[in-house]
Amino acid sequence: MPGKLPWLLAKRLETLGMKVMNQGITGQVHKDRKLLTGDSPLAGNKLGILAAEELLKAVK
Repeated sequence: MPGKLPWLLAKRLETLGMKVMNQGITGQVHKDRKLLTGDSPLAGNKLGILAAEELLKAVK
């Protein structure tokens, strides 16, 4: 897609008081209590691994 797309979701979350951790697209993942997030499609594999680890902890 040509041109820069605005990150409207991030702006909305910030107005609701959330802190957006990532400033770029690096494949970064983050866990905050039970919320798991990834910064982009590049984070898909890492996010899947993190989710699997958290699920395994939950069923022990």
